[in-house]
Amino acid sequence: MANAKPHVLMLTPYLPYPPVSGGRMRTYNLVKNLSTDFRITLVSFGRPEERALDYTPMADFCEDFIVVDRASSPGTLQAALMSLTSPKPITTRLYHTDEMTSTLQRIINDQKPDVIHVESFYMFQNLPDGHGIPVLMSEPAIEYLAWARHAKVAQPVYTRPGIAVEAFKMRFAEPNVWESADMVGAMSDIDAKIIQKAAPKATVTLTPNGVDVNFFNTNVAIERDNVTAVYMGDYKYFPNTDAITYFAHEILPLVRQRKPDFRLTLLGKDPSPELLALQSDTITVTGLVDDTRPYLQSSAMFICPLRSGSGTRFKLMEALACGCPVVSTSLGCEGLGAVDGETMLIRDTPQAFADGIIDLMDNPVKGQQIGTAGRAWVVQHHAWEHSATLVKQAYERLMGR
Repeated sequence: MANAKPHVLMLTPYLPYPPVSGGRMRTYNLVKNLSTDFRITLVSFGRPEERALDYTPMADFCEDFIVVDRASSPGTLQAALMSLTSPKPITTRLYHTDEMTSTLQRIINDQKPDVIHVESFYMFQNLPDGHGIPVLMSEPAIEYLAWARHAKVAQPVYTRPGIAVEAFKMRFAEPNVWESADMVGAMSDIDAKIIQKAAPKATVTLTPNGVDVNFFNTNVAIERDNVTAVYMGDYKYFPNTDAITYFAHEILPLVRQRKPDFRLTLLGKDPSPELLALQSDTITVTGLVDDTRPYLQSSAMFICPLRSGSGTRFKLMEALACGCPVVSTSLGCEGLGAVDGETMLIRDTPQAFADGIIDLMDNPVKGQQIGTAGRAWVVQHHAWEHSATLVKQAYERLMGR
């Protein structure tokens, strides 16, 4: 058929549904938006706990959706042993199976896709040799940078050397993959420069994250309170847990000195025992909720005290799309192009962060202005339609080649 839509084989490290974490949201929204113009075969690893969930809605957007088994992630001790017994990064070892490679080989032989889209460098190794199909390798985060940053702040302190070793391994493995792919997708201009410097032979393009600005929106019927901040994340991802423990120990006491009625609500999956122990009159840990919008539409602000990690943050874009003013570290809003004092408050020391929170509590009109400007900025620059268009253009360049 001359008019048949081009065929994309997309490879992801975890099931994209339900879209309850950054990586899952990214895959879900990309597939949803790209399915209009492309036939998509989606192949994902699925751990036992993921396979117990209902991920059948993905079939609405995919011509074919195949899940390949992967074992549950190892505990801390087992992970440490794995790290010590191989020159390969532990992430690389966890996300490679012969079954995945043979599955991809079968699909390539039977379906002959026009382009292959790989999410995350550690999935690239599963592609069979000599397949001859152009590859877009999207990098949702610069992993070696995320691990190196975490090595500086990780608790307990004795875990830092092991994390630093993993960062060192990835510093060599990741750029090798970038130069092996036909094109590398970066989340932001900042990430693109890092990739290009580390892998001069790589062809880099922008494939940024986005937000569903129709789903995440303002609600004038809901009045914002003046005392509650909200944060959300997948707490198995170490930067999120670090951000909250840092906030609780370094920033919260400074806020409470002047605003004893301040409250913080923590949304998101898999809160650690360390976070659950923070439950108090001041901090509420809800776990995963069905809909985050009522929290983002009613809270005085969203806080993002991240000190490690890499990539761009869905949580910030969702908060801003709901008109919720944001107080973030520079690293927390890295790559988004936010303007301090206009689209959010950017504060990097505990005292400055606390002062930003108190400023918004004292000046709700200022918070409303920042929230309104933030939503307008997100709609213009970070809607999923914009992001999917950039990915579509990358596909077309690759197929043209």
